[in-house]
Amino acid sequence: MARRQIMVQPPVRVRANGSSDTANLQLLYPGSPVYQGELTDEVATEQYMDQIVSGEINDGGHTFGTVDIDYTEAPNLADVVVGGAGLPGSPFGPNIAVPPEGQNPADIPEAGVAATEAARGSGGAFSGDGLASPHNTSAVISRQTIGTLQRGRSTPLG
Repeated sequence: MARRQIMVQPPVRVRANGSSDTANLQLLYPGSPVYQGELTDEVATEQYMDQIVSGEINDGGHTFGTVDIDYTEAPNLADVVVGGAGLPGSPFGPNIAVPPEGQNPADIPEAGVAATEAARGSGGAFSGDGLASPHNTSAVISRQTIGTLQRGRSTPLG
């Protein structure tokens, strides 16, 4: 049986070693919207779905401006131009070749692209395809909602 994640309504507990006491918490925090019944798991889920899961977030120009939560403009790594003369050796890193003379990046040979691709390894330190293009993965990730998340995975259930 899958365990439900605790959001804002913790289970009722009676004081024991390593455990809180729900009755004491209600006495200590009488103004809490959780204990007044205003903030429930259902309310938190609805707010999350309305404000976070879809659409855009606008920070009013503070840092990022308007951000599309579905990342519809995520970069496509297949579109990255690679080569010599200061271009990257792959979408994942610089061209590992060095200029034949001096230190001018414009003199880096295009032949380094093959060496860069061969040296890139298998992806990342985590499970899944660490070399997947954000252009391809963002559509799958944007479908996630509370109740469809899988621990340790980006792919939603169902």
